[in-house]
Amino acid sequence: MLLAFVVIMTGTIVIYIRFPLNDSLYRLSNTSAAGKTIVSQNADLWSNDVQVTAPTMAFSLQNTQNLTISPLFSQYYQNYGAASGLGSPITVAFPVANGWVQFFTSDALFLPAATQNRASTSNTMLTELIENGTKTAHSNVIRLPLLQALLTVGSQAHIAGDNSTFSYVDLRKAVSANLLQQPKKTTTNKEEQFIKTGTSAGNDVGHFISASLWSYLNRPEVAPDGWQTDFGLPLTEALPLTVVQDGAVHHLEIQAFTRNAFLLDKDVSGPDGQPAIQPLNTGIDYLRTLGMPTVKVSSGQLIWSQNDTAIYSEASPDHALAHIAKNFQFTLLGDTKWNTGVLWYHVQWSTPKKASNQGWVSAADMTLSAPGKGPEWASIDLLSNDLASYLSGIGPRAGVVIYDEAHQRYYTYNNTNQFITASSVKVPIMLTFFDMIEQQGRDPDDNEMNLLTTMIENSNNDSTSELYYNHIGGAAGMAAYFQKIGVAGLNPSADAWGYSQISPQAMVDLLTLLHDGKILTASHRATAINLMENVESDQQVGVGDTAPGGATVAMKDGWVTGDDDLWAMNSSGIVTTGKTTYIISVYTQENQSLDDGQAIVRKVCSTVASLLS
Repeated sequence: MLLAFVVIMTGTIVIYIRFPLNDSLYRLSNTSAAGKTIVSQNADLWSNDVQVTAPTMAFSLQNTQNLTISPLFSQYYQNYGAASGLGSPITVAFPVANGWVQFFTSDALFLPAATQNRASTSNTMLTELIENGTKTAHSNVIRLPLLQALLTVGSQAHIAGDNSTFSYVDLRKAVSANLLQQPKKTTTNKEEQFIKTGTSAGNDVGHFISASLWSYLNRPEVAPDGWQTDFGLPLTEALPLTVVQDGAVHHLEIQAFTRNAFLLDKDVSGPDGQPAIQPLNTGIDYLRTLGMPTVKVSSGQLIWSQNDTAIYSEASPDHALAHIAKNFQFTLLGDTKWNTGVLWYHVQWSTPKKASNQGWVSAADMTLSAPGKGPEWASIDLLSNDLASYLSGIGPRAGVVIYDEAHQRYYTYNNTNQFITASSVKVPIMLTFFDMIEQQGRDPDDNEMNLLTTMIENSNNDSTSELYYNHIGGAAGMAAYFQKIGVAGLNPSADAWGYSQISPQAMVDLLTLLHDGKILTASHRATAINLMENVESDQQVGVGDTAPGGATVAMKDGWVTGDDDLWAMNSSGIVTTGKTTYIISVYTQENQSLDDGQAIVRKVCSTVASLLS
């Protein structure tokens, strides 16, 4: 809100309007002793300002390369920001008092919250920028006039690069009533435009705009609502500046307007053959000079990961505690940190054996908007750093997936890698067979039931071959079933079922559908699970012989030597103990011996059993 007051001096009447930014003043009229009257908008806006502020924040553009435009501002940016010089995002969108803000190379955007809390509003620079920002008729988004703040505080940030000695202090000096121009009676450049900003002794005064800049400002894509609405009246003449960039001399012109300033490079041509023109990097310079606005988050508020990322011990990407995937839920602890331009949230999360774990996550990887219903995904290190280190030593020879049904969370390691199935493929063969006879509207006959029993409980290979080649249609039949139920990651072999390949994720997905009742009839599901609960004792390595006491285990192992005479060994199953159910699949290959493979499987399964039971 602007406050007007009148000061009467001898022979002079000065009308001041208080501009909220650091008590800057508009001098709207000045009547001299000689009776000359000057009326000008903004001409002496910073005439009394002497504040000088050196840039102090270490803001690195290297951390901004993967930032995206927030959905909060994407529509505005599409309609106004891309061509009108907002530039690329240099921060994430983050919550501040009464709204959200996101900084771009030039300027920043603010979206007010639906409910305004006056008690949380303080007289800060950001608050004043919001009050003086530009809002279109078709959006609630406010474009913040960062140039005004930089002129007010006298930023010493270098305009046109670090090799330049010209700063916002110098630009501020050029905003003066004494430097207003009068229209030329004759001109050698008829395309040069004079813009009136006031009068002096009855004569128009203002500033000239070059033909090149005038053409640029009048492009509909640059100023959708018109240059005067979007950028305001000119504050200065075009100011010449010479800088050296990458060893080449550039002859520049800088001209400031009420809400923006532009840099014209006479030595670089744009697509239209005219000098290249761009807005000043006011977003970067603002953050380097004034630092980051205060982030407003509430302790206990939920946030979610929106892509694969890591949790760190400190607010820096130096030491990762664990790795997570999309839609992982955290609880904010209420404190945040900025580090070289990157915003970090302090968060906590739970694991089965520990209710509260704490760490830091980059705000760029988080969203405060709840995703749709679905499980959480994390790497194995979130469950156990020791287990993750053990598996890391094995490398690509092992793959693990654990699905914690109670907490709807996956823990993975090489989850989509392909491994030799060996006898574990007998579970997909069984389920494909049940689906086949369901399509025929019948149950298995006695002979078929014998084949299923001996295949699963005794791991009989002849029974498997009979079902695979003579009943379900071999590789094509099993592949069709997996496609039907939406499970990816199985590559069945047409000639040797035991050398089919599968990912640990595919096996867990299959077993989860079976356990959760998403496939087959209830009767056939019960039969399949019962067979897997009664495998021979020597077929229970891994999931079975490491399960917690009293647990119910439905499982299937597999082992075979490959073409290289190295062993593939795996164990997969459904483990239920009390109210806890987890589904696990551990695959290994290229082991020197079967004992080596079994040792890996037992190590993983026993660790998981101790953590999830």
